[in-house]
Formats: sequence, C-alpha cells, structure tokens
Amino acid sequence: MQSKIKNILIINAGGGIGDALQFVKLFKIINKEFSNPNIFYYGNDLNYFWFENALKSLKPNNVTTIQHYPLYFGFRFVHFFKKTVRQGEYYDLIIDNQSKIRNSLIYKKIPHKYFLTFALKGFLSNPISIFKKIPHTQTRVVSYLEQFLNKKINFESFSIEIDNKYIQEAERLTNKNERYIGFSIKAGHPTRVKEIKLSEMIKTAQYFANKGFVPVFFVEEKYTQEIIEIKKNIPTSYFPEHLAKAEFKNPSLVIALGNKMEFSITIDNGVMHMLGLSHSKLFCFFQKKSEKFKPIRQGVHIYDCKQKNKKIELLSSETLIEFVNKNI
Repeated sequence: MQSKIKNILIINAGGGIGDALQFVKLFKIINKEFSNPNIFYYGNDLNYFWFENALKSLKPNNVTTIQHYPLYFGFRFVHFFKKTVRQGEYYDLIIDNQSKIRNSLIYKKIPHKYFLTFALKGFLSNPISIFKKIPHTQTRVVSYLEQFLNKKINFESFSIEIDNKYIQEAERLTNKNERYIGFSIKAGHPTRVKEIKLSEMIKTAQYFANKGFVPVFFVEEKYTQEIIEIKKNIPTSYFPEHLAKAEFKNPSLVIALGNKMEFSITIDNGVMHMLGLSHSKLFCFFQKKSEKFKPIRQGVHIYDCKQKNKKIELLSSETLIEFVNKNI
C-alpha cells in the first residue's frame, strides 16, 4: 500500500498559525509511513500560507503549499460547481481533516484514488470507512492513517528536529547557570476570550522569580504597554526574542528557547503550539476546547476552565501557582 502512495494532499480547515503548527509532527509521521512522498498542504488560512512564510523553517523539503484554491475553499457551496483544480492535478491519497458534509463533497471532487474524511462518520471516504469522532486535529489524522494502513502509530514517540542555527542562537541568548520559566500571555485573536489577566500573570511570575527563576516572556514587541508593565513589576523579566538576530526571529527559535525552560506557562495560542514542539514541561490554561488543540506529548498539563466551570479571565495567581506546584 505505502509504495503505491506518492502524492498526498492534506486539507486543513483551520486557518491560524496554531492550526498549521499541528501538522509539523504529522508531516514527519506521513514521511515515515509512506517513505517520503510528495506532500501537498492546503490550509484555509486567508492566504497567509504559513509554511511558505512564518513556518518555512519547519517545513520538510517534500511539502508544497497549495496556493491556487479559492479563498474559503470548501466553505462556499459555489465551489461545488467551479473548476478549482489544475490540469493534471491528481492525488493518490487525500486526507480531509474536517467533518462538514458540504466541504467534504467539494473536496471529494478533486481527482484522487483514496479519500479519508470524518464527514458522515467516514461514509464519504473512499473506500468507505467508519471513523470514531475524534475532536483533536492530530489524533484524528493519526486515526485515519492507522485504519488506512492497518497498523498502530505511536504519535507521542515522534519529535521534531530544528536547524542547529536556532539551537545556537538560543544558547547565545541564555545562560546555562540560570533557571528559566516561560510565559505566553497574549491571544492571537483579541476578540476571543483566552487571556488570563496580566496582573495575575505578573503575580505568578513574581512568585517564581522569588524562587530563583528568571521569568521569560514570549511576547511580541508590538505589545508595548504589556511589556512596560511587566518590566516595571518584574525587574528580572527577560524577553530573549527581542534580542535575537533578525534572521532567527521565527517559531523555530521559540521552540529552541522552549527547550531552555524548566517549564512554561501558557494560554491557548500559537506560542503554545510552538512550545508544544519543545521538550520541556508545559502548563496550558484553556478557556475551552482543550480536547481539540492541546499539545500531545509527555510533560503537558492541561487546566480546562470549561471542565472546572470557571472563566479564564477570572483565574487568580493563586490558582495558577497551585496548579503548577501540584504538577511540577
């Protein structure tokens, strides 16, 4: 079976950088299981084309980003009638990582041999397959592949390698004699309630600073007011990304820096997915949908506000500290 699969199309309905980051390890799994096929990736990302831009350093050489499909491809009924594929476009396998029936019917029109989708519980797949409902992006794709290949795949055993130049830059930006903990505090979508109050994050960082840790903040330079507030209240706070050489300022450096942390505290955002690709311990605080987006690896601890019937914006520093200390 594997030897007959050369061209694979992956359809990712999610559009954010975090949605794209979830496919970094999946690329590695697919390359192993199918002996380095040609992988074509389509993300409904408003033409950000993450793997050609911000995530280029994490893209395997055999991955090509599909850029000729129309905006919101599959999410508009008119796409069922429009010609969207190019002359000669054909895939041995299409992996449709979403469950909307309309979308899957549109994607199924792309010329292919095999088509895997959860829509109608797999009845729209070719060949027809029965898939259990799995909300998590990564484990859903792995379940497709396990059934298709009739074998078990140990997802947690897969890790990624980043270019050594990022590891060296992280070495330059850190001191081996210091103990670092990371903080990721800003949500990529300001309209969505995902953030813990900055004052409570600062209190949490102060607590660990008094324990001898250096609080490292993964915060973009554009958040000037937050940075000023953090530096005013935590003199030992550190923003290594701001001091990095320009050519290294991308997610690969965040992963390399993440490996320098003893642990990190993060909300549900793109940086969480970057830190999820590191090896250090991670404490993730979710407002909701942790079952869909949480990092899948050892050393990850999830605080799900929805399950605990709490609101993330009301979490106190005492709650954060208690959760970390209980699992550290």
